[in-house]
Amino acid sequence: MRRLQAPGWRDLRLVVGLLLVVLSVAGGARLVSSLDDTHPVYAASRDLLPGQPVEEGDLVAVQVQLGEATSGYLDAADPVSSGTYLLRGVSAGELVPAAAVGTQREALDKTVNVPVDGSAVSGLQAGTAVDVWVSRRDAEATGEAYLDPELLLPGALIDHVADQPGGLGASLGRSSVALVVPADRVGDVIGAVDQDARLTLVPAPRTQAEPGG
Repeated sequence: MRRLQAPGWRDLRLVVGLLLVVLSVAGGARLVSSLDDTHPVYAASRDLLPGQPVEEGDLVAVQVQLGEATSGYLDAADPVSSGTYLLRGVSAGELVPAAAVGTQREALDKTVNVPVDGSAVSGLQAGTAVDVWVSRRDAEATGEAYLDPELLLPGALIDHVADQPGGLGASLGRSSVALVVPADRVGDVIGAVDQDARLTLVPAPRTQAEPGG
């Protein structure tokens, strides 16, 4: 009958070797898993300029591993919708931030501050659609006189209404309203302001609701 013996140093080496194999396999599996933890986002295939539409070939999908920061970039898991425009420039090879793209109106429209009668801003707020009427100065009249008002810009959106100042502006009853103006009409609005014309903002008619809506 054989007597039980304490494991020798060779047996310990076997145990240590087995542990190393197990740890190596586990580490390899973890590495492979981490390599698979990527997500596709868009990168610019060439230099993209602000205001231009995103066209086929402008973007290329790349796999990235950015963790939670991935949500800050344009997701390539879905196709870019038609009518997407660049809101800022993106260099070739740069990952495209989600905030760098938007609608045509967001890309091309500009914000212009216009002075209006302080008493006329009551009830106006951000997002309100207004028709901009202008009464131009009568150059042939003596003193301060204005021509009949004319429609300058229909359906402009208010970006924000400035707080009325407590100094000279308040005594003159003037306030400032920031309007979102189409790029091709910015010159008309700025020209009216520079010519000291009188601008009046009239809330645009609301769209009639469809029957049963």
